Amino acid sequence: MKNLVTFITFFPLLLGFILAAVWWTQAGTFEPLLTGLGLLATITGIFGERWASANEKRIEFLRALLNECRSNEVILSDSRFNPNSHKPGRPIVFPRLIISVTETAMSTTGYAYASDVFVERQDRELFSLLHQWRHTANEFNRRLDITELRTFTNLSPQEIRSLYEALQELKEFNDALNLTQHITTFLKSKYPKGGGNSEVLIPSRNY
Repeated sequence: MKNLVTFITFFPLLLGFILAAVWWTQAGTFEPLLTGLGLLATITGIFGERWASANEKRIEFLRALLNECRSNEVILSDSRFNPNSHKPGRPIVFPRLIISVTETAMSTTGYAYASDVFVERQDRELFSLLHQWRHTANEFNRRLDITELRTFTNLSPQEIRSLYEALQELKEFNDALNLTQHITTFLKSKYPKGGGNSEVLIPSRNY
């Protein structure tokens, strides 16, 4: 449907531009030339507006993704994940990893949005990292659910502490921490910031 709309939009303009060019070669006046220039400006204007819109959406997504990664780094460094900071025998509620931006890009309902963002070959690595991150974060959040459920069932202080120590030693915890840091570093290196002190990331086209 999108291709059909594009064809219906641009074909009459392109055909009109070609006819204006033929008209100009035969008439030798400025009227067909001005008509052709007007049609050319319309075509390039539509393409330019679409490119600007897609680029703005892309930048907004990258900025939101970077902010989400930074938030998750703060969450993973929360003192509640350190067994030594807990009060003996007192169950706690853990903060969950945030995956809202990733889910928006990866979910079925957000597929159109994702297809607009990941349009270039250079984004394939980032797209792969986000798939890994979504799986890791979901697994870790499920581990938190299980841990909280068990610690709130009147376990002894020793059992609660053992569960919290096991939580910090989980593969999912280390994977989440390493992957979050890796995505943050990747965004900063492959999508450098714009001018000044702006946090807006701009796509790099040199790799």
